[in-house]
Amino acid sequence: MKKLMNFLLVFLMIFGLFSCSSSKSQNDTNILPDSDSDNTEIVNDNTDSEEDSDFIDDSDEKPDEYIEPVYPDPVCIYIYEGQEDSKLCFGPKKTDVRCKANPKENEYVTVLESDGGTEAYENSLGNVDEPMDLNDDFVFFVLNPKDKELCLEDKSYCPNIYGCNRKDEYVYEIVSSKFINHFFAVDKNHIVFNLWDSLKSDTHKSKLLFVGDLQTNQITKISDWGPYGRVQIKFPYVVALVSMNVIDGLVVFNLATNESKDISELYRCERFVSIDNEHIVCQCSYLYEGLAKDELESTAWIIDLKTFGVSPLSVFMYEGALPVVSGNYVAFRSGRDTVYYENFPDKASGMEIYSFNLKTKREEKWTPEIKGIFEGNFTMPSFEYPYFSYVANETEMTSTGSSYVLNIETGEVIEFYPNIGQEWPYLKDRLLILGGYYRNGIAKLPDLPKLPENADELCEDNNPCTDNRYFVTDGECHFIPNHERCDDDDATTTFDICIDGECKGFAGKSSDEEMVLVEAGQFLYDGKEYEIEKPFKMDVFEVTNGKYAECVAAKACVEPLRKRSLTVLDYYDNPFYENFPVLYINQFEAQNYCNWLGKRLPTEFEWMKATWDGEEKTYLWGEEEPKSETYPDSFYANTTWGYPGFVGFDVVEVGTFPKDKTVGGIMDMSGNVTEWTTSEWTKNLCETPPCHGKFGSDLVVTKGGGYFNGGPELKIRRPNTPWSHSFSTGIRCVKDIDLP
Repeated sequence: MKKLMNFLLVFLMIFGLFSCSSSKSQNDTNILPDSDSDNTEIVNDNTDSEEDSDFIDDSDEKPDEYIEPVYPDPVCIYIYEGQEDSKLCFGPKKTDVRCKANPKENEYVTVLESDGGTEAYENSLGNVDEPMDLNDDFVFFVLNPKDKELCLEDKSYCPNIYGCNRKDEYVYEIVSSKFINHFFAVDKNHIVFNLWDSLKSDTHKSKLLFVGDLQTNQITKISDWGPYGRVQIKFPYVVALVSMNVIDGLVVFNLATNESKDISELYRCERFVSIDNEHIVCQCSYLYEGLAKDELESTAWIIDLKTFGVSPLSVFMYEGALPVVSGNYVAFRSGRDTVYYENFPDKASGMEIYSFNLKTKREEKWTPEIKGIFEGNFTMPSFEYPYFSYVANETEMTSTGSSYVLNIETGEVIEFYPNIGQEWPYLKDRLLILGGYYRNGIAKLPDLPKLPENADELCEDNNPCTDNRYFVTDGECHFIPNHERCDDDDATTTFDICIDGECKGFAGKSSDEEMVLVEAGQFLYDGKEYEIEKPFKMDVFEVTNGKYAECVAAKACVEPLRKRSLTVLDYYDNPFYENFPVLYINQFEAQNYCNWLGKRLPTEFEWMKATWDGEEKTYLWGEEEPKSETYPDSFYANTTWGYPGFVGFDVVEVGTFPKDKTVGGIMDMSGNVTEWTTSEWTKNLCETPPCHGKFGSDLVVTKGGGYFNGGPELKIRRPNTPWSHSFSTGIRCVKDIDLP
């Protein structure tokens, strides 16, 4: 009986293998029109790879019937007509090398060992490099061949694009040539990749961009722009880093209309760009009127794919950016939360990751609280709702971090890749992908449904005091209380705010204690006269932790996003720092605090009128420049000017510097923290307020030198996104005067 069963088992296996084989489809040699006619010659290279019909399934659950995947034969073209070495072939071609593409839930696997491996998974092809991507059929990666004869003459680096088939777990060659086929991206059945002829000295002609259709193996060369760097695709849009008139600009291609758009305002873009169905996000510098000297430094921007309008995402000092967009969220890393563990700018840890909600225009924080000087160094963000991934470096050695994935609905945290340092895992289709040199893999997340397109409609309760969210984890609506402005329909309450999901009103009355009268009148700026038409009162001191805590106790204000300062972890709740300026308050929260007292934030012009007392000068005390050589005699404000000779690399108690005072007695306007205003950011100060900036209220002015902002000059003005929190920006309120 045992022999009979074995015989039947072998017979069924052999029968299954033969019954599952199928004839290949006829080779499709059609190719979409190429703008360079000499590059479109078709080579009928239909040589099939030797296919191993033995299928090894190491999973616990084996399919009842295995059907071998079948793809059209590769299509080949000559990059240079008549030159055999310039042949480029595109389309899946099976090799005899095994790989892994199907991890179990909460498991990660190495897709292809770069060197060695088990006998069944021996890699004879070459070394795996980044990037990686995937679709339903393949996990794609770059591989540099071991056989250097496959490269151009005198070159040892000519990576091609391969894929681990998710159905049979064999490696397939996808893009092959003797050139460098390195950067690529995939969206369903479309792959965009660049080709670099490293023997050509003309970089504009040596780097080409192609789009391939994995269903038909047709390829199209995009030749409007170049040379090309990293690319991303969300069909029909392709976005590429391009070196044009400026360094590393952005170009967007519409494959459906064959049109391209140069995003001319952005340049010096970093290596990673993210795209979804509606937006592109990137880390770039912004040019005003095409002049490099008039720019906003490298930070996070968002591009609307319908209008190609560029808007700020996070304009603040010391961003790390590398933003990633998915649905209503953008995740990005930031240096605003650096922890300085020595009194010197180079001794720091504490990179953090923020998310920005495109719907509410509010920042949210998902990474854990910092517990110690070297803990909480979070980098490498990625997001696919509801999963958020990051790398957490827990020591001052930033190369030791591990990869984590957080479900933002439940708070569940899963640890995957240990000790990956600064390699970048990212999320796609419920998988976490890690593509790196000599290290590659994918991990499977718990399979949750995607967020429905009508999620907002499903949960609408018409309550302005709740954020209505549909959770895919439990398939239910959740109504999360917010702290937004509202209207309680009571004319006697001048300040209304959402508290515990309900709209509450406050009278908004306070005393004029510790306020200074600022008369109406003129002041000078760059020799021009400006005028403030109405008098007002301004706080003598920046708002302190103690004062702000009173508003929190009344539930009219929310606690600071971080309770620390640049060097002190227990800052906000510590009685020792009660009289120090409150930090990590964005402009909305600052405005709420002032309104709670019947006050408001100042305009940029009001701030200058109060500071200069009508007299134009470089510093609050006159023209004497602070220098480290004359420290401490010339240091009249808490700034970083001339460090390390200053009073600590952090904020100080308000009023510490007696010469940092206006004629009227207002303190700390040259140092300590910069301060929010309500003025929109303009490249230059406008002639007559109010000034209307290009980005409207999405980019506002902060004033004051500040301890972390480079100096005490009174003309310093900086653009900041109002939703951003920081250890270097605080609050000072003003109050209108009722004229008879």
